[in-house]
Amino acid sequence: MEGFYEFILKVWHSALPTQLARAICVAAVFELLVFFINRYLRAWLRPAIARGIVAEPATRVRRQRILIGVPSAVTRIVLYTIAILMILRIFRLDTRAEVIPITFAVLIIVMVMSRNALRDVMRGYLILFDYDMDVGEEVTIGEYRGVVQELALRYTRLHLPSGETVTIPNGEIKAIVNHSRKLEPASGREEQGGAAR
Repeated sequence: MEGFYEFILKVWHSALPTQLARAICVAAVFELLVFFINRYLRAWLRPAIARGIVAEPATRVRRQRILIGVPSAVTRIVLYTIAILMILRIFRLDTRAEVIPITFAVLIIVMVMSRNALRDVMRGYLILFDYDMDVGEEVTIGEYRGVVQELALRYTRLHLPSGETVTIPNGEIKAIVNHSRKLEPASGREEQGGAAR
């Protein structure tokens, strides 16, 4: 029992309690940063979310989750990575020698290997952000004209008049002609609140 008590005293008088306190402070600060940045993102994205107000409730909720979820996830990953690196430095681990180079190397490898998927996801996010089309609308994308059956981050699925279904990677979508949204001649506003592209 005396040996355990001496061990506790040794730990208490070491740098560990101070390091733990600093690490907790860093974690708390970064958690607050994530909270406030996500709150700002929600306010900034409010006009984009409002563009889809005419959509079906389930589609509207799904679109809102994607529009808010993607930048929130990126924010968390970046800030938590920085926080972990700072906490490792507090505990006197040399992050510059091993952790940072390995992290960057893994990041570069992942980005190179999944560049097409990342391009599709980025384009899909912008399509949802701009509300260029929605499920159930008739559109022309490249050589295909049909009804949007599914609108995901990586791909768009069209149901063609012939009865076939075509899946188009979002990264390959250059222009969208939306036949379901027409301008009203008198006011110049669209019937469904989106831009015909």
